[in-house]
Order: sequence, then structure tokens, then C-alpha cells
Amino acid sequence: MKKKLAILFTFSCMIGTVSAQSLKPMQSAMECGQMLFKHPSTYSFTVRNTSQQPTQIKSIDTGCGCTKATYPEMMIPAGESITVSLTFDGKQLGHFARNIRIYDTSSDTPAEIEVRGQVVTKLENYSGTYPYKMGALLADVEEIEFDNVNKGQHFVQEIHIMNPTGQNVQPTALRLPSYLKAEMHPEVLGPKQSGTMFITLNSGDLRDYGLTQTTIYLGKDPSDKVNEDKEITVSSILLPHKMAKDDVARPYAPKLQMSSLTVDMTGLSKKSKSKQEITLTNTGHSTLEISKLQLFSAGIQVQLDNKTIKPGASTRLKVTGIAKELKKVRTRPRILMITNDPDNQKVVITIKK
Repeated sequence: MKKKLAILFTFSCMIGTVSAQSLKPMQSAMECGQMLFKHPSTYSFTVRNTSQQPTQIKSIDTGCGCTKATYPEMMIPAGESITVSLTFDGKQLGHFARNIRIYDTSSDTPAEIEVRGQVVTKLENYSGTYPYKMGALLADVEEIEFDNVNKGQHFVQEIHIMNPTGQNVQPTALRLPSYLKAEMHPEVLGPKQSGTMFITLNSGDLRDYGLTQTTIYLGKDPSDKVNEDKEITVSSILLPHKMAKDDVARPYAPKLQMSSLTVDMTGLSKKSKSKQEITLTNTGHSTLEISKLQLFSAGIQVQLDNKTIKPGASTRLKVTGIAKELKKVRTRPRILMITNDPDNQKVVITIKK
């Protein structure tokens, strides 16, 4: 009886080992950028064996006959990695996104990586300028904003980067929070070469609606040091759940009316502080609520007399600009409000300086 139990236990362990996923791509998605129509292009990514035993790739499902995968036909020791190459022969113009599934001998669950790209008839190089010096690199932006984001959505922004040095560099986004991913194409830039870094936002990982801000740093390689001159501010505005806009609910909804959406602080240099007011009026038929009042940058102070405004009533938003702090601000100073007005869930007040 004991022998039978031992055999059953061993068999159960074997089944558990087989069902666990063994291989893991070192990136969840791969941005291929532009590729020429009917002109084969090859890209590669790394896969690691994260299990405690050797394994081997059995097959790779690319999801399309226009994509072929090549890989080393060898046993991959535990903890080791191999490179998988994908060759695309785009025969349909436009953007594409598909999942690549990798099957191995020690797992019933395939590893997956999403690949994205655009098939074009002519490659278009970035023709803009690189006005911002980020350490050893040049970039076209120092501020990124993901606007009007709904929970669960993924958004991608681009940073165009130039390597002005005489050496190869590997542009890397440093200090990324968990809700952001960065992919560089190509991974290595030669002297005087340019490329694109794709910053992807996973809004499902944002903790709260409204404004979420962070600072990332553009390094010339993963070991580069973090300095102020390499800062890129990333702002995300997550909207609350959409409110009803049907004909039945609309007559009873609150309605925000504002005396201005701009605060002029251009004369602030002549004095240390400037105070101005904006009037908020509820012209609707139910109580207006200001659930979020947030600042995009330093140098501004705000005070709202009332966060709830009854129908027909008004309140004041007092805005104070501080000259000493505003001079140091690199990003655009603005104020964000989130309300329960279905036509004005997000309101941005611009500060002119």
C-alpha cells in the first residue's frame, strides 16, 4: 500500500511539473516599428528557462503564415536563455498586433509575447529636431502625457532619440514604475544614429483616477547614473467610470460653467506672488461635485471654497502663482479637476507664465 502511495505521489509531482510554465520571454511585448511591404524583416527576443529542469522548444505558433520563427534546437538548462528570431514578410499594409506562442517539452502552458508593428510601402524616418539634451543623448521630448485614459486600456507614446556621440549606446529608461514599460528600437544606436523608444502605459496598474505623475530617466545604457538633466516627466490622467449621458438622465445632471480656463501669470516676474480667481457655477439640476483638484507642477497653489455646488450656486477657485518656484518649472503648469458633470468629467486650467 505504501509503495502504491509513493508511486501516486511521484506521478502527481510529475504532472504538476509538466503543467507549470517553464519558458518566459524577457519582455511582454515587442515593438517592431515600420517594415517594408513584401520585404522580409527579422527581429529577435530573449527567452529564459525559469524552471528547475532543462527544457527544449517544441514549436512556435506565430499566428500567421507571413511570420517564421527560428531558434536553437537544443536543451535549455535551468536558468539559461536563448534567442528567438522572427522574420516578417508583410503582405498586408497597416498596423498589426499578434501573440506569439512558444511550446516546450516540460510544460503544457505556452509562453507568450505580443509583437506589434506597421507594414508600409515606404519607410519614414523621424524628420523632427532633438531639442533636449539628456546626458549623452538627445531627445525630442522631456514630457510625456497619457490623456483621457480609461481603466484597463493600454497606450503607447514615443520618444525619438539621437546618439550624437562617437560610440555605440543602448538607450534605456531608468526608474520605471510598474505601470510603465519601455522598449527601444533598435536596441543599440551607433554613432550619429537615431531610434525610437516606445513607452507603454498599462492603466490597469494605476492606483487611483485623476492625475498620476512620475519621473523617468533616459540613460545611455542600463548602468548609466540617474541625474536631473536626464529627467522625463510622465503624466497619466485616468478618468472615473463614464457617467450616463442618455436622454433620461441628462436633464437632471449637474453642469459646470467656468469664468475662465486660463490663468495669466505672465506679469509675475515683477513680484513674488500673484493671486487670481476663477468662478465655478453649477447651471445644472443636481449637485455638482469636484472630486479631484490636482497640480501638474510646483509653483502653483490652489484653494477651492466648496467642493460641492448646489444647482444655481457658485464657488471660487483661488489660484496663487509663486514666481521663485515657477521659474524652475520645466513642464507646463496646469490644474486638473475631476467632476461629476458628464460633459466635463476632466477640466484642465492652463497657467500662462
